[in-house]
Amino acid sequence: MVQNRIRRAALAAAAAVAVGIAMVGCAPASEAEQGEVEIRFSWWGTDSRHELTNEALDLFEEKNPGITVVRDFGGFDGYIDKLLTQAAGNNSPDVFQLYEEVLREFASRGQLYDLNEATSQGLNLEGWDQALLDTSTIDGSLSALQFGLTTQAFIFNTELFDQAGVSIPTEGWSWDDLATAAKQVSDGTDAGTFGVTDLSTGYQVFEVWANQNGEAYLTDEGLGFSAETLEEFWQYWADLRASGAATPGSLTSEYPTPFDAIIASKAASGFIFANQMAAVQSSIEAEIAVDRMPGETPTAGSYLRTAMNIAIGSKTEHPKEAAMLVDFLLNDPEAYEILGIDRGVPANPAVGDAATADVDDVTAKGLTVIDGVRADGAAPPVPPKPGAGNVNALFAELAQEVQFDRMSIEDAVASFIERAEQELS
Repeated sequence: MVQNRIRRAALAAAAAVAVGIAMVGCAPASEAEQGEVEIRFSWWGTDSRHELTNEALDLFEEKNPGITVVRDFGGFDGYIDKLLTQAAGNNSPDVFQLYEEVLREFASRGQLYDLNEATSQGLNLEGWDQALLDTSTIDGSLSALQFGLTTQAFIFNTELFDQAGVSIPTEGWSWDDLATAAKQVSDGTDAGTFGVTDLSTGYQVFEVWANQNGEAYLTDEGLGFSAETLEEFWQYWADLRASGAATPGSLTSEYPTPFDAIIASKAASGFIFANQMAAVQSSIEAEIAVDRMPGETPTAGSYLRTAMNIAIGSKTEHPKEAAMLVDFLLNDPEAYEILGIDRGVPANPAVGDAATADVDDVTAKGLTVIDGVRADGAAPPVPPKPGAGNVNALFAELAQEVQFDRMSIEDAVASFIERAEQELS
């Protein structure tokens, strides 16, 4: 009897342990056990971009209970350095915005997740142009996807052109036409106002110039242009500064973007990316006109370019949820009803109508330029070699040396080529 009681007690104890284990299993689960996942998304932009992106991310969280997106955003200055620092500390964001010129550099560091693998985890690439995907494929790995497409364009302050009695150039205009019109506007407006912003520091503008001359700025092998082509470009802007047609170095350096001097009515024309039309127009009372870049005939230099990319960090602990977020931001019509074309027109044509359904007349002007370049623009370049970001900064640095007459054009070109080749080697 005693042995039976002991046996029953042991069975009861075992049952109690089992119940206890079962009760632990039925207790409120942790966030991880409930499927709660946090992923971090980093991007740069203006306040309006932050507002739109946060609204879209709110919708993503609503559609995907259990996934929380930690938002890490700010201005562009220091953004790439921050990403590199985070990567060095094994603290990269799960998903992040990137730009084309540093794509190969990040890929070479092993910092980008192969998005080919993400297609089995929630990313849908049906309907995407394979040629577009190829431009982001590095060593067989789909390193990033286009977060928006745009193109190079030129804007004009119509009020300043009217004051000077100068007609705004029309499609098919040349670089000589720009020089003539800019000089006339400078002469026909108040002192301190110039016909065009000096764009000699802009590698994006030189890229168009090089393409129009049958060359390239950067390729996957290195520099793609001759010294003569860069000399001609910097000489062109030196001549415009000397004639008073373009802003002098002291004024140009006050404004961080090519269109800030236009907003301040210090310059009547300048460079822009076509998707930025609405942002610029909202900052100035005068009506802004837009056209393709000068010199687009007979050989186009503008191309349908990646405004920015979106990538997944190679060290993400949540590749499925990261893939779901990328898919939402690139392929969901409801997302694009919010995002619009702030980052450029969608790369996925299936969501194009959603992104552009409610555009205003100003934005529509930029879309017209994009459509024209889509029809007959230059071929988009492949991502350049690692070091391209430093080369871009070097381009602006040496162009500014010429602006302030601290270096001759010949010396600046020679220095740029030598140092750029070192960066890209």
